[in-house]
Amino acid sequence: MSLFGEKIGVIEGESSGINSVIEKEYHRGQWSGMTAAELSVVAQELYKIGTLSSAQYIVTLEPLNKDSEISYFEMFSEKKQNIFPFLATSCSLSILDAQTDSIQAGHYQLNHITSNSTSDVTITFLETKTGDILRFAQQLKAAMFNRNGTQSTPYQYLMKLNISLFPRQTRTVQYINQPFVVALQAASVELAAQNKDPLEVPLTFIKMFPMLAK
Repeated sequence: MSLFGEKIGVIEGESSGINSVIEKEYHRGQWSGMTAAELSVVAQELYKIGTLSSAQYIVTLEPLNKDSEISYFEMFSEKKQNIFPFLATSCSLSILDAQTDSIQAGHYQLNHITSNSTSDVTITFLETKTGDILRFAQQLKAAMFNRNGTQSTPYQYLMKLNISLFPRQTRTVQYINQPFVVALQAASVELAAQNKDPLEVPLTFIKMFPMLAK
């Protein structure tokens, strides 16, 4: 056999060996390279870990200072606080919003973190038939801005906002709990004669004094 023929034989032998391995692995398991038994073990472990649902959350809001002007608002009464969390139909939970910058070193771009941004939190509330959410926003505005053109100190209108996630089985266990010190930044609703759906009010809160959140 010529040298060329020997090389072809070697290549064909290697190809046959690779195909044999592929065929063996194919028959071994068609579920990410695992057998049915191995996949069953993984599935059981995943089931034990479980998942959190985006619908299982609690939103609480209270005055940061117990003797502030807003602490006497009806929305912060015990009766209203019992139903307030259930009016929140959606919200955004911000854990980290880092700001970055970069420098050029030759043809490389080196990124580095410069600060932790203080973003806002938007929560959409289902409005009650007596307009509790909109009246609450009006009261907060009055507490922030005085009729004589002056502005109140933050002590009078700062609030503690807390967003928690809990498993389906119980609300008493809250694996994710994120507190913020906030002030109301914006509140507006869109009204339309042809819209018969329940009114929802989005409230936007700006994070204030993050060192006080605990």
